[in-house]
Amino acid sequence: MIRRAANAALDLLYPPRCAGCGKFDLPLCAHCADLLSEAAGQGRCPFCTAAWDGDGNCPRCFHLHELEGVRAAFEMAGTARNLVHALKYRYYRGVAPIMAEALPPLADDLGIDRYYPVPLHRSREKRRGFNQSALLLTLAGWQPAPGLRRVRKTERQVGQRLGERRANVAGAFEYDGPRLDGLTVALVDDVVTTGATVMECARSLQDAGARTVWALAFARASYSPQTDEPIDD
Repeated sequence: MIRRAANAALDLLYPPRCAGCGKFDLPLCAHCADLLSEAAGQGRCPFCTAAWDGDGNCPRCFHLHELEGVRAAFEMAGTARNLVHALKYRYYRGVAPIMAEALPPLADDLGIDRYYPVPLHRSREKRRGFNQSALLLTLAGWQPAPGLRRVRKTERQVGQRLGERRANVAGAFEYDGPRLDGLTVALVDDVVTTGATVMECARSLQDAGARTVWALAFARASYSPQTDEPIDD
């Protein structure tokens, strides 16, 4: 009862605002929701759902060896980018249920046995107060599986090149949960950019016996596959 009263008081002091346009009363207004660009169908890579007009899989997929594929709900641009940044950098949890609602359809036909949030280092999670990946996973109605841990603190990936991102997360994750022999598992995150982080997580899960590892995310960043420039997300 005390917590509900406190939350009501906070709502009066800080009413929800649209993460897209700043309009009061809703975390996401109908106009901004209509601007979300789906990461599916024609013009998307069949393997990683990034924007791609060529034949077959796009060049971004070439290093994603441990994954069965990447599925994302929306392109990491415009409203989707605003939602991801609001949750991750402004700690605006009001957008989390909206983002999580887009996740379950991504896994409908995959036969997932276990769902794992991409872990944060304990110091970063303590500072933020939550792990956005775990929050989205839970709000999507999935049970988070135990055992996957981030054992080394890494630098923020934003603004790093592909090779730098891969080096940054190399060896950063360990799995100490029950064996996963023959299981199909999913990694859940807010956004997949180069896939370096989910790849490292997938290696740990495969070492524990996982047969298939999927990456599921609210957003997919379609960085240029030919770039050698820093990649923002």
